[in-house]
Amino acid sequence: MKKKLIKLISLMFIIILVFEIYTYGKSDKLYYVAIGDSLSAGINPYGKIEYGYNDYIKDYLNKKKHLAYYKNYGKSGYETNDIKEELNYNLKLRKDLRESDLVTISIGANDLLHRIDFRNFEISRLLELKDQVRLIIPNLDNCLKEIRKYAKEKIVIVGYYNPIPFLFNTNQKDLDNLFAYIDDEYKALAKKYNCKYISLYESFKKNKDFLPNPSDIHPSIEGYKYISNEIIKKLALS
Repeated sequence: MKKKLIKLISLMFIIILVFEIYTYGKSDKLYYVAIGDSLSAGINPYGKIEYGYNDYIKDYLNKKKHLAYYKNYGKSGYETNDIKEELNYNLKLRKDLRESDLVTISIGANDLLHRIDFRNFEISRLLELKDQVRLIIPNLDNCLKEIRKYAKEKIVIVGYYNPIPFLFNTNQKDLDNLFAYIDDEYKALAKKYNCKYISLYESFKKNKDFLPNPSDIHPSIEGYKYISNEIIKKLALS
């Protein structure tokens, strides 16, 4: 009986010791990886790389002492297929995604924008944009599928906004319907791959200072800060 008691006490001691070692070694700091297009890269409204939403998230995590690692793979002009191709040859990217606790993605806008001739675009052709979105959604699906092979923790997808509002100053209802459709498609994919989704269309529509340069599609500092704050709120980071 005494031997059994000693064995039981020893076993409990070992369990407690293992738990303490695990708890002591477990870090609350995040391994943060950003991927995507020019929004991820942090291009400002005048074509220069400055601070993007990722950088503001990085600064926030640093301030809260929650950041262990940060790497930004964003590249201007990237489409969904570019990310898929980079995953094939960039071993460092795959390694970073495997080790990531948080991944933010802005991708898909160029898939659409590169297929539009804005010089000859007419508002009456908005429905054609919807057809184009239908064609690129499978590319986004495949892109997220590839990313999820490596990134197993939190992923946040940044949604579309109307990039050039001065072109679309009529038929607001049709425009709203188009971006509502895009949001629905993105939300469905976010759910499919267990990601968070940040919708931007309405907020950018209401805040004209987010897009100060009528000849450029990139947000202002205020726009980037807004996106970063929405991500922080969505993840309840503190």
